[in-house]
Amino acid sequence: MARIKVHELRTQSKSDLLNQLKELKTELSLLRVAKVTGGAPNKLSKIKVVRLSIARVLTVISQKQKAALREAYSIIEDREGEKEGEVFPKRKYAIKA
Repeated sequence: MARIKVHELRTQSKSDLLNQLKELKTELSLLRVAKVTGGAPNKLSKIKVVRLSIARVLTVISQKQKAALREAYSIIEDREGEKEGEVFPKRKYAIKA
């Protein structure tokens, strides 16, 4: 598997990311078995690449979750600000001319 690019991951949906994460974890387990059984050196060097790819996928997933939460909370805060404006309207001051 080639190195995963983050900008490609950001365009994928959450279900695609979870599927890719599952595939990467199974590949990592197979590589670890090959390491124990005395596999080829190219497989041993691939473990690091797969672990980094897993980290990238997990990072993108958490960033998407945080962005969704930020958006949800900003909508709630906007509503609360509107309610506060209704309950406590701006004061009007009379200015002497």
